[in-house]
Amino acid sequence: MPMDMEAQSLSLLTEPNEVMTRYEGPVQWITLTRAARRNALSRSLVDALLGHFQSIQEGSATRVVVLTGEGSAFCAGGDISEYADAATSRGGTSAEGLAALMAAIEACPVPVVAGVHGAAYGGGLGLLCAADIVVAEEGSRFSLSEARLGLVPAAIAPCVIAALGVRQARALMLLAAPFGVDEALRVGLVHRQAPAGALRTVMDETIADLLQSAPGALSMIKRTPRLLDGLEEAARRDAVVRLHAERLASDEGREGLGAFLEKRPAAWVHPWPTP
Repeated sequence: MPMDMEAQSLSLLTEPNEVMTRYEGPVQWITLTRAARRNALSRSLVDALLGHFQSIQEGSATRVVVLTGEGSAFCAGGDISEYADAATSRGGTSAEGLAALMAAIEACPVPVVAGVHGAAYGGGLGLLCAADIVVAEEGSRFSLSEARLGLVPAAIAPCVIAALGVRQARALMLLAAPFGVDEALRVGLVHRQAPAGALRTVMDETIADLLQSAPGALSMIKRTPRLLDGLEEAARRDAVVRLHAERLASDEGREGLGAFLEKRPAAWVHPWPTP
Protein backbone atom coordinates (compact mmCIF):
# COMPACT_ATOMS: atom_id res chain seq x y z
CA MET A 1 0.00 0.00 0.00
CA PRO A 2 1.45 3.43 -0.85
CA MET A 3 2.50 5.46 2.19
CA ASP A 4 -0.12 8.19 1.76
CA MET A 5 -2.91 5.62 1.35
CA GLU A 6 -1.72 3.77 4.45
CA ALA A 7 -1.79 6.99 6.47
CA GLN A 8 -5.28 7.79 5.23
CA SER A 9 -6.52 4.31 6.15
CA LEU A 10 -5.09 4.55 9.66
CA SER A 11 -6.63 7.98 10.18
CA LEU A 12 -10.08 6.65 9.36
CA LEU A 13 -9.84 4.15 12.21
CA THR A 14 -9.94 6.84 14.90
CA GLU A 15 -12.35 9.60 15.78
CA PRO A 16 -11.27 12.78 14.00
CA ASN A 17 -11.49 14.79 17.24
CA GLU A 18 -9.23 12.39 19.18
CA VAL A 19 -6.10 11.40 17.23
CA MET A 20 -4.69 12.19 13.80
CA THR A 21 -2.05 9.99 12.18
CA ARG A 22 -0.02 10.94 9.14
CA TYR A 23 3.24 9.91 7.48
CA GLU A 24 6.16 11.96 6.29
CA GLY A 25 8.34 9.37 4.58
CA PRO A 26 9.46 6.85 7.23
CA VAL A 27 8.20 9.04 10.10
CA GLN A 28 4.77 8.42 11.60
CA TRP A 29 3.23 11.45 13.32
CA ILE A 30 0.61 10.74 15.99
CA THR A 31 -1.11 13.94 17.08
CA LEU A 32 -3.58 14.37 19.94
CA THR A 33 -6.39 16.51 18.55
CA ARG A 34 -8.65 17.17 21.56
CA ALA A 35 -7.43 20.76 21.55
CA ALA A 36 -10.63 22.10 23.15
CA ARG A 37 -9.91 19.89 26.19
CA ARG A 38 -6.14 20.54 26.10
CA ASN A 39 -5.72 16.97 24.84
CA ALA A 40 -6.88 15.48 28.14
CA LEU A 41 -6.68 11.69 28.20
CA SER A 42 -10.22 10.39 27.90
CA ARG A 43 -10.79 6.66 27.75
CA SER A 44 -11.46 6.86 24.00
CA LEU A 45 -8.24 8.80 23.40
CA VAL A 46 -6.23 6.31 25.44
CA ASP A 47 -7.78 3.42 23.49
CA ALA A 48 -7.03 5.12 20.16
CA LEU A 49 -3.39 5.75 21.10
CA LEU A 50 -3.02 2.19 22.37
CA GLY A 51 -4.28 0.82 19.06
CA HIS A 52 -1.83 2.93 17.09
CA PHE A 53 1.20 1.93 19.13
CA GLN A 54 0.27 -1.75 19.17
CA SER A 55 0.02 -1.71 15.37
CA ILE A 56 3.65 -0.65 14.83
CA GLN A 57 5.80 -3.62 13.88
CA GLU A 58 9.57 -4.02 13.73
CA GLY A 59 10.79 -4.07 10.14
CA SER A 60 7.92 -1.95 8.84
CA ALA A 61 8.36 1.22 6.79
CA THR A 62 7.98 3.26 9.98
CA ARG A 63 11.37 4.14 11.45
CA VAL A 64 10.43 6.92 13.89
CA VAL A 65 7.20 7.76 15.70
CA VAL A 66 6.55 11.34 16.74
CA LEU A 67 3.93 12.13 19.39
CA THR A 68 2.56 15.67 19.52
CA GLY A 69 -0.52 17.60 20.59
CA GLU A 70 -2.64 20.25 18.87
CA GLY A 71 -3.74 23.49 20.46
CA SER A 72 -2.37 25.17 23.57
CA ALA A 73 -1.04 22.08 25.37
CA PHE A 74 0.67 18.79 24.69
CA CYS A 75 -1.54 16.95 27.19
CA ALA A 76 -3.15 18.31 30.35
CA GLY A 77 -3.43 14.87 31.96
CA GLY A 78 -6.50 12.76 32.64
CA ASP A 79 -9.93 13.98 31.62
CA ILE A 80 -11.28 15.23 34.95
CA SER A 81 -14.85 15.22 33.61
CA GLU A 82 -14.65 11.42 33.43
CA TYR A 83 -13.17 10.88 36.89
CA ALA A 84 -16.47 11.16 38.76
CA ASP A 85 -17.92 8.39 36.61
CA ALA A 86 -14.83 6.27 37.16
CA ALA A 87 -15.13 6.74 40.93
CA THR A 88 -18.63 5.24 40.84
CA SER A 89 -17.72 2.48 38.34
CA ARG A 90 -19.66 4.08 35.49
CA GLY A 91 -16.77 4.38 33.06
CA GLY A 92 -14.11 7.02 32.65
CA THR A 93 -10.44 6.73 31.92
CA SER A 94 -9.35 3.24 32.89
CA ALA A 95 -6.10 2.83 34.81
CA GLU A 96 -5.72 -0.50 33.07
CA GLY A 97 -5.94 1.16 29.65
CA LEU A 98 -3.50 3.91 30.60
CA ALA A 99 -1.02 1.41 32.04
CA ALA A 100 -1.31 -0.65 28.82
CA LEU A 101 -0.65 2.48 26.76
CA MET A 102 2.50 3.29 28.75
CA ALA A 103 3.75 -0.26 28.20
CA ALA A 104 2.95 -0.15 24.48
CA ILE A 105 4.90 3.08 23.99
CA GLU A 106 7.87 1.68 25.88
CA ALA A 107 7.73 -1.55 23.84
CA CYS A 108 7.34 0.22 20.49
CA PRO A 109 10.10 -1.27 18.28
CA VAL A 110 11.08 2.10 16.79
CA PRO A 111 12.20 5.29 18.56
CA VAL A 112 9.35 7.40 19.95
CA VAL A 113 9.99 11.14 20.05
CA ALA A 114 7.62 13.41 21.99
CA GLY A 115 7.36 17.06 21.04
CA VAL A 116 6.04 19.18 23.92
CA HIS A 117 4.56 22.65 24.05
CA GLY A 118 2.38 24.17 26.75
CA ALA A 119 1.45 21.77 29.53
CA ALA A 120 2.36 18.13 30.10
CA TYR A 121 0.62 17.25 33.36
CA GLY A 122 -0.25 13.97 35.03
CA GLY A 123 -0.79 11.33 32.38
CA GLY A 124 0.70 13.70 29.81
CA LEU A 125 3.97 13.64 31.75
CA GLY A 126 3.63 9.86 31.82
CA LEU A 127 3.57 9.81 28.01
CA LEU A 128 6.90 11.66 28.05
CA CYS A 129 8.44 9.14 30.43
CA ALA A 130 7.32 6.28 28.18
CA ALA A 131 8.79 7.95 25.09
CA ASP A 132 12.47 7.57 24.22
CA ILE A 133 13.36 11.19 23.45
CA VAL A 134 11.57 14.35 24.58
CA VAL A 135 11.92 17.74 22.89
CA ALA A 136 10.25 20.61 24.76
CA GLU A 137 9.58 24.13 23.63
CA GLU A 138 10.70 26.96 25.87
CA GLY A 139 7.89 27.89 28.26
CA SER A 140 6.48 24.37 28.57
CA ARG A 141 5.28 23.33 32.02
CA PHE A 142 5.24 19.93 33.68
CA SER A 143 3.65 18.46 36.78
CA LEU A 144 2.70 15.23 38.49
CA SER A 145 -0.29 16.94 40.06
CA GLU A 146 -2.43 13.97 41.08
CA ALA A 147 -1.86 14.34 44.84
CA ARG A 148 -3.52 17.77 44.75
CA LEU A 149 -6.68 16.02 43.54
CA GLY A 150 -6.43 13.37 46.23
CA LEU A 151 -5.17 10.84 43.68
CA VAL A 152 -1.99 8.87 43.02
CA PRO A 153 -0.28 8.64 39.58
CA ALA A 154 -0.40 4.86 39.84
CA ALA A 155 -0.88 3.88 36.19
CA ILE A 156 2.09 5.95 35.01
CA ALA A 157 4.30 5.36 38.07
CA PRO A 158 6.37 2.49 36.57
CA CYS A 159 7.33 4.63 33.56
CA VAL A 160 8.04 7.70 35.66
CA ILE A 161 10.23 5.74 38.07
CA ALA A 162 12.07 4.01 35.21
CA ALA A 163 12.70 7.33 33.47
CA LEU A 164 13.63 9.51 36.45
CA GLY A 165 14.73 7.12 39.20
CA VAL A 166 12.91 6.35 42.44
CA ARG A 167 13.98 9.37 44.49
CA GLN A 168 13.36 12.00 41.81
CA ALA A 169 10.04 10.48 40.77
CA ARG A 170 8.88 10.30 44.38
CA ALA A 171 9.82 13.92 45.03
CA LEU A 172 7.93 15.18 41.97
CA MET A 173 4.88 13.10 42.91
CA LEU A 174 4.93 14.38 46.49
CA LEU A 175 5.46 18.02 45.59
CA ALA A 176 2.88 17.93 42.76
CA ALA A 177 4.08 21.40 41.75
CA PRO A 178 4.48 22.69 38.18
CA PHE A 179 8.04 23.14 36.91
CA GLY A 180 9.63 24.44 33.73
CA VAL A 181 11.92 23.18 31.02
CA ASP A 182 15.15 23.93 32.89
CA GLU A 183 14.10 21.66 35.75
CA ALA A 184 12.82 19.05 33.30
CA LEU A 185 16.23 19.01 31.63
CA ARG A 186 17.97 18.75 35.00
CA VAL A 187 16.00 15.69 36.13
CA GLY A 188 16.25 13.95 32.74
CA LEU A 189 12.61 14.25 31.71
CA VAL A 190 13.49 16.41 28.67
CA HIS A 191 16.45 15.79 26.37
CA ARG A 192 16.41 18.79 24.04
CA GLN A 193 15.00 22.30 24.42
CA ALA A 194 13.57 24.31 21.54
CA PRO A 195 13.33 28.10 21.48
CA ALA A 196 9.82 29.53 21.41
CA GLY A 197 8.28 28.90 18.01
CA ALA A 198 11.06 26.52 16.93
CA LEU A 199 9.75 23.17 18.19
CA ARG A 200 9.41 21.71 14.69
CA THR A 201 12.96 22.81 13.85
CA VAL A 202 14.48 20.92 16.78
CA MET A 203 12.16 17.97 16.13
CA ASP A 204 13.48 17.80 12.55
CA GLU A 205 17.06 17.85 13.83
CA THR A 206 16.22 15.00 16.20
CA ILE A 207 14.53 12.95 13.47
CA ALA A 208 17.50 13.53 11.16
CA ASP A 209 19.84 12.16 13.84
CA LEU A 210 17.73 9.02 14.26
CA LEU A 211 17.53 8.38 10.51
CA GLN A 212 21.34 8.20 10.36
CA SER A 213 21.31 5.00 12.43
CA ALA A 214 20.46 1.41 11.54
CA PRO A 215 16.80 0.55 12.25
CA GLY A 216 17.61 -2.90 13.63
CA ALA A 217 20.30 -1.51 15.91
CA LEU A 218 17.88 1.09 17.29
CA SER A 219 15.27 -1.59 17.96
CA MET A 220 17.84 -3.71 19.77
CA ILE A 221 19.02 -0.72 21.82
CA LYS A 222 15.43 -0.24 22.96
CA ARG A 223 15.16 -3.91 23.98
CA THR A 224 18.55 -4.18 25.68
CA PRO A 225 17.58 -2.80 29.12
CA ARG A 226 14.75 -5.34 29.38
CA LEU A 227 17.03 -8.15 28.21
CA LEU A 228 19.59 -7.34 30.89
CA ASP A 229 17.15 -6.55 33.68
CA GLY A 230 17.46 -8.91 36.63
CA LEU A 231 20.38 -10.94 35.26
CA GLU A 232 23.20 -11.85 37.59
CA GLU A 233 26.64 -10.47 36.77
CA ALA A 234 27.92 -13.53 34.90
CA ALA A 235 24.73 -13.90 32.86
CA ARG A 236 24.72 -10.19 32.08
CA ARG A 237 28.33 -10.37 30.87
CA ASP A 238 27.53 -13.36 28.65
CA ALA A 239 24.48 -11.57 27.26
CA VAL A 240 26.36 -8.41 26.25
CA VAL A 241 29.23 -10.40 24.69
CA ARG A 242 26.73 -12.44 22.68
CA LEU A 243 24.82 -9.33 21.60
CA HIS A 244 28.04 -7.64 20.48
CA ALA A 245 29.02 -10.67 18.39
CA GLU A 246 25.55 -10.96 16.85
CA ARG A 247 25.51 -7.32 15.76
CA LEU A 248 29.02 -7.55 14.27
CA ALA A 249 27.89 -10.53 12.19
CA SER A 250 24.54 -8.99 11.21
CA ASP A 251 23.81 -7.48 7.81
CA GLU A 252 23.58 -4.06 9.43
CA GLY A 253 26.86 -4.54 11.24
CA ARG A 254 28.69 -5.52 8.06
CA GLU A 255 27.08 -2.68 6.09
CA GLY A 256 27.83 -0.08 8.76
CA LEU A 257 31.48 -1.05 9.12
CA GLY A 258 31.89 -1.26 5.36
CA ALA A 259 30.34 2.17 4.86
CA PHE A 260 32.65 3.68 7.47
CA LEU A 261 35.78 2.18 5.91
CA GLU A 262 34.66 3.15 2.40
CA LYS A 263 33.72 6.67 3.54
CA ARG A 264 30.16 6.48 2.20
CA PRO A 265 26.69 6.72 3.76
CA ALA A 266 25.29 3.43 4.99
CA ALA A 267 22.39 1.98 3.00
CA TRP A 268 19.85 2.81 5.71
CA VAL A 269 20.65 6.54 5.94
CA HIS A 270 17.52 8.50 5.06
CA PRO A 271 17.95 12.20 4.26
CA TRP A 272 15.71 14.43 6.34
CA PRO A 273 15.23 18.13 5.70
CA THR A 274 16.63 20.32 8.42
CA PRO A 275 16.78 24.11 8.47
